[in-house]
Amino acid sequence: MALALPAGAAEIIIRKKALYCRLADTNNWGLADKVMLPDYTFTAVDEDDNIVRLNDTDYHWTSLADWVAFFSSIFAPIQTMHVAGYPELELVAPDEIMAIFGVTYLVGTKEADKGVHGTGGGHYYETWKLKDGDWFLQKTKFVRIYWKEMTL
Repeated sequence: MALALPAGAAEIIIRKKALYCRLADTNNWGLADKVMLPDYTFTAVDEDDNIVRLNDTDYHWTSLADWVAFFSSIFAPIQTMHVAGYPELELVAPDEIMAIFGVTYLVGTKEADKGVHGTGGGHYYETWKLKDGDWFLQKTKFVRIYWKEMTL
């Protein structure tokens, strides 16, 4: 039998995931600490569990500062849109919730009639931790199961 989630936890996590998507789409990482812990880790893998490597970069970071530095730089010349679905949530300890969010994302250069466009999707497997009465994202493993890229 699954443990009941603490009151309000699901709403907080869903709201913070929406904020995470908006921060990515607006390249406004100044609020990242409202969602993620300083020791946040992020790993992106393909459907065979191999770390995604793009432009000589392994998509694996072990601190929020390093993750924000990379994405604030790479997202500057592009536009994105992330849409996360309703999560599966499981309380695994009094201070820890496992979440799985489906996500679809669009990415492309800012020119409307030329450049590169990509559409991707997958699942975020996440660990959320309770700290000082609030829930924060501690770990994400993104499993990319769909990716298409086109040059216009």
